[in-house]
Amino acid sequence: MKIIQFQNVTVSYENRIALEDVTFDLEEGEFLGIIGPNASGKTTLLKTILGILKPVKGTVLVFGEDLAHNGHIRSNIGYVPQKEYIDPTIPFLVKDLVLMGRYAKIGLFKRPSREDFRLMEQVLRDVGMDDMEDEPVGHLSGGQLQRILIARALISEPRILLLDEPTTGLDVNSQIAIIRLISKLHKEKELTVLFVTHDINTIINHCSRVMYLNRRIYAIGKPVDVLNEDVLRRVYGTDVRILAFNGAPYVAVSDHHA
Repeated sequence: MKIIQFQNVTVSYENRIALEDVTFDLEEGEFLGIIGPNASGKTTLLKTILGILKPVKGTVLVFGEDLAHNGHIRSNIGYVPQKEYIDPTIPFLVKDLVLMGRYAKIGLFKRPSREDFRLMEQVLRDVGMDDMEDEPVGHLSGGQLQRILIARALISEPRILLLDEPTTGLDVNSQIAIIRLISKLHKEKELTVLFVTHDINTIINHCSRVMYLNRRIYAIGKPVDVLNEDVLRRVYGTDVRILAFNGAPYVAVSDHHA
């Protein structure tokens, strides 16, 4: 089943074209890595799927429906935004933050039910944080907070999970742990995953397809089929080399300022 469909989509953001003539389909259960430099339209693509941004041209279908006319579809999409700031002085507990992800299903002013609390405990187990539900959010490390934000996205029981640079600002060990967690959740929960990053090395071994995006799509396909220096140079606008590292390809980009 085609779960996401873009047809000749152009999106304008802050008086500039952020996406131009973007066309692709995504099958249910895929893990798509969306790769590109900063300000290349990656976040815009996710916000268009969510219905936050509207195309100025083209058609976007999610579950075969137009989000503009079927807002209920949004509750089937989990979203982990980029660089979310949470004031550590606000007395939020982990369980409070996770339960916020349930309001799309239960309504903003309704009290969580016993089932909602059961789901909260389940998603905390899923992300390896089941012993932290009563911990103040301000006490969490960067890697722990990212796991909690993933749990918040999962509690709505989504079929699609969108992640916007979820490893940014984390140390190497935390980055690896988050990638492995997402890969595990993708398989166990049969999720459709869209993972945005500027660093292809982060997810090259985990995704079923890769999209190279810099306002428009330069290539989309299986990693082994689209791992091409010439294409990557055009995407990043700088020198790119594909090297061998421990028997696997490693993409070296000389500059990320594109």
